[in-house]
Amino acid sequence: MRRTLAVLALALAAVASGCGGSVGVGGTGSYSYAPIEGFGSIYVGGIEYDDSQAAVFDEDGAAIARDSLRLGMVVEVEGGDIGGSEAAPTAQALRIRTSTELVGLASAVNAAAGTLRVFDQTVRVDAYTLFDAGLPEGLASVAEGAALEVFGSYDVASTSFLATRIAPRAGTLAEYRVRGPVQDLDAAARRFRIGAARFSYEGAQPLLAEGAWLRVRADTVPSAGRWMLRDAGAGMRPPQALARVRLRGPITRYASDVDFDLNGQRVDARGAAFDGHPGDLALGKAVEVDGVANNGVIVATRVRLDDHGGAQGSITLQGTIGALDRVAKTFVLRGSTVAYGAGGVQFEGGSEADLANGRAVTVKAASHGHDTLLTARRITFN
Repeated sequence: MRRTLAVLALALAAVASGCGGSVGVGGTGSYSYAPIEGFGSIYVGGIEYDDSQAAVFDEDGAAIARDSLRLGMVVEVEGGDIGGSEAAPTAQALRIRTSTELVGLASAVNAAAGTLRVFDQTVRVDAYTLFDAGLPEGLASVAEGAALEVFGSYDVASTSFLATRIAPRAGTLAEYRVRGPVQDLDAAARRFRIGAARFSYEGAQPLLAEGAWLRVRADTVPSAGRWMLRDAGAGMRPPQALARVRLRGPITRYASDVDFDLNGQRVDARGAAFDGHPGDLALGKAVEVDGVANNGVIVATRVRLDDHGGAQGSITLQGTIGALDRVAKTFVLRGSTVAYGAGGVQFEGGSEADLANGRAVTVKAASHGHDTLLTARRITFN
């Protein structure tokens, strides 16, 4: 599932060249920050990571089971060197950490408009937003007051969140969470906001600064119309220095075509080749950037508009077929039901007649807005 939110950092093991000059010697390894696009290994930001030996954590650093990861979850992956090919890069995942945008209670649910509110924030869903199996009818299954976690990205231009995945949170929420830019900071009054949520705070908060991209936690009961801050942490860890970097995301700060931020990450595009026209870039515009990380800034070598991709044919699942139903033309793969009855399904290395329980396949599929119902576009027999 190629979405506008993604950050990839592919560390260089030797001197890099061909981008207008020598880049230098970097460390080994790789880093990705993006929604999960598939399983078999784990596909994040266009890289197939072997996650068999990876340690998996939630955003608080608590260990969680590897099989708790789901399509559309935004994760941070630290891995080994990149292998494979340019078209199909691979790496060994070492650590995987989940990253939510919002945790809070649902309100103003409007299934027809594709919107709801969580922790005072407007959340938008589209045809590619995935919903947990506990929400079988998608947004129509979300009840007022339901505790939810939302994965996705923040759009500064519209002050709303675009969800890649929405899932219920069990139990009573002990705190609410949001990730985004600090705005209207008043240090004297000890107030600020992120999106539509207004906060007050006590004590020293060294990370609070106008425009800082933070992840904050707050009490669940407001006081005088504001949420009391519990703590604030960095919204994103920048890629390692001297790393080859690829970013996909909405522009979250725009000064000019050569000075902007993506998802809170500073980009210097003064020396970049631009695939587009003057005036194409703007706040909230989705772009792709290739470059090098240097002192927390991405020095871009190429900038291009992101076509938003879409889910068609972009979810990848690898595994063995189960629960094959030749009448309904469905089977189960990696916990997802795959429908193969639609016209235009491509078979490689076999045909529909070769489908069988226990047969190993790789499926490229499209989403129907639910992670347990996918439509196959291509089925390859392994």
